[in-house]
Amino acid sequence: MKKLILSLLVAMTTLTASARTVWTGSKAVGWDDSFMLTTEQLGSTKAGDYFVFTFEVTDASNWPQFRIEDLSYNVLGSSALTAGMTTSRIYVTQALSEGIVSGAKIRGTGCTMTKIELEEGDGGDYSHAVWIGETVIGNWTGGFQVGANAFKNAAAGQLLRIKFRNLGAGALLSLRNPDGWEMLPDAENVSIAGSKHDFTITADMLAVLKSNGLIVGGVNFTCTAVELWEASDVKTLTLSVPVTDSWVYTDDVPSFTIRVTNPYGEAVTANAAVAIATDKMEPVTKVTKSQEIAAKSSTDMVLTLDAMPAAGIYYATATVNEDLARGFFFAVKPTEIVSAPDKQGDFDSFWQTAKTQLAAVEAADEPVLTEITSKSTANRKVYLVEFKSVADGASGDGVTVRGYYCEPQDGQKHPVIMHFLGYDSGYAPGGQSSVPYCPGGDDNKDYAEFYLSTRGQSVNNRPAADRADGINRDFTNDYGDWFAYQFGNKDSYYYRGAFMDCVRAIDFMATRATSDMGNLFAEGQSQGGALTVAAAALSGHALKAIAPAITFLGDFPDYFQLASWPTSVAYANKGTMTDAEMFAFLSYFDTKNLATLISCPIITSIGLQDNVCPPHTNLAPYNNVATPADKKQIVINPELQHQVKYSGADNWYTVYMNFFKKYLTTTGIRSIDNGQCSTVNSQRDNVWYDLQGRRVTKPTHGLYIVNGRKVVK
Repeated sequence: MKKLILSLLVAMTTLTASARTVWTGSKAVGWDDSFMLTTEQLGSTKAGDYFVFTFEVTDASNWPQFRIEDLSYNVLGSSALTAGMTTSRIYVTQALSEGIVSGAKIRGTGCTMTKIELEEGDGGDYSHAVWIGETVIGNWTGGFQVGANAFKNAAAGQLLRIKFRNLGAGALLSLRNPDGWEMLPDAENVSIAGSKHDFTITADMLAVLKSNGLIVGGVNFTCTAVELWEASDVKTLTLSVPVTDSWVYTDDVPSFTIRVTNPYGEAVTANAAVAIATDKMEPVTKVTKSQEIAAKSSTDMVLTLDAMPAAGIYYATATVNEDLARGFFFAVKPTEIVSAPDKQGDFDSFWQTAKTQLAAVEAADEPVLTEITSKSTANRKVYLVEFKSVADGASGDGVTVRGYYCEPQDGQKHPVIMHFLGYDSGYAPGGQSSVPYCPGGDDNKDYAEFYLSTRGQSVNNRPAADRADGINRDFTNDYGDWFAYQFGNKDSYYYRGAFMDCVRAIDFMATRATSDMGNLFAEGQSQGGALTVAAAALSGHALKAIAPAITFLGDFPDYFQLASWPTSVAYANKGTMTDAEMFAFLSYFDTKNLATLISCPIITSIGLQDNVCPPHTNLAPYNNVATPADKKQIVINPELQHQVKYSGADNWYTVYMNFFKKYLTTTGIRSIDNGQCSTVNSQRDNVWYDLQGRRVTKPTHGLYIVNGRKVVK
């Protein structure tokens, strides 16, 4: 025992001897109110040592940070701060030690410095480091700067390595130019996994690094180092992780394959690992395996979990010798994932009040149709439709909303498809442009269709020059950022009005002579998926089937733990609301709650790697509908992000249209019997359909419909 105490005392003495106080006091750090560290205070500071800063974060709302600068204000080292932080370490690189030979300035914002110490280094090899520290990157507004002096010996072709740990949900790495905050050339924002990410330095990137340095930022990780490496010094095995079992596991324990290729002339030991976390990045388990890979050969290393995890979405980080093979989400029993509804007591009456308000607007305002002659054909005329929907509040004048309507011209009734659009974030007046889709008369000629632009978005957010309808009138968005509009006020919130716009559009279709409202369908992606759910839940017309995909606005309490947007918008606009109050407000617009009002057939599509509307939130409405299991279908795309499949025979359009056709119903059913065969076929207004709901020629001698197929006698 005495020996143990003596050892501890020796260790403590050694630690105390290796650290010395450089400065102590109490100083509010400001950009225009710096304080100096003199050469006497800095003393024998050398590369390999650490500065240890002690401080209090006094304002966490506006990127609190501090910097070490030379006397010409060149950044030598920096640290971004977050609420609750009290200490930060910055490694003394060779460039930093050279920069402070005449003294240093401490500048920044949002903190009060109380102590600066210098700690002797541990003797490790940090020859590649241009910055080492411990900086938490919490959101897009944060980050820290590495000054240009750190890159004075950098060269094109080298690897710029960013090292990190403590990755949170949706972790993204962003490198910026300190001059204007533009992205560093040739360095796109990247989703990160593992412990490091390499960028190859291009000539354009090098020019910025040498003149301005860089800012390391992003979302949800702790940066630990910035390094420069010669590409020739980095010898890694070639790694890949193919998709197995579609990364969806319902019965078998999850198993993953890491394909390892050894390109070298000697055998290499591969230490493989797969670390499993929840989609909120809470650690679950880890499996490992070691294997020798022969020279110039490839091997599949299969790693299987010890047991089946509970139903959920999980994140797997596959590494070999600490190099990242792949990071990816996978699903376990996805249809059993619970996102319990959290409807408020007045949920139903809230929406009934909105619908009553809408009915009053409908009675007073008639829709206006303007034909788009460039799109109309003999099969269908195409119109710009303008109608009034509810006000942006519980009272007031109605809001004009627009959409494109395709009306068949054969005088018969046709099935109706409502198309709801995604968030209109791809358009900025005077900047990024996107032209709203304007359908053609022959595009889907057997259907009556409506493409709705909810208030302030898409068609309602474009001058004439940025639309394809040829109508010479400008329409403008008066809402700003739609998700933020009247955030916290449920009676005036954007999505109260937008959901009523969907109901109003269906009501409009019910007034058209060519609409077969007994065959009403709806589809949409992202925000359009949420609008599809809202339309099915709130419309007074029964839908035969719906196809919401990569659905937005689902399960907000979990959503805000999984994605940076719209989380950042919500917290920037929540004002004095507590989190509980904010989620109570959002519950009125949560698709998991609206889904409880739906019982029609449903098909949905999700991308397992979606970091905008994560799969957990996509599944929330799907798993909460009252639809029988045999009338539900889910398409899971293992490698897709916020997108659906657009090509091939199984593209999303083909898949959901085939699903809709399964539920087409018809009137006037009669038999065909000419002595050769007999079957029941359907006929609407002298237009013949086979049993799959496809339009066909009326049977004549030698042409029959058998089991839904045309056959020759």
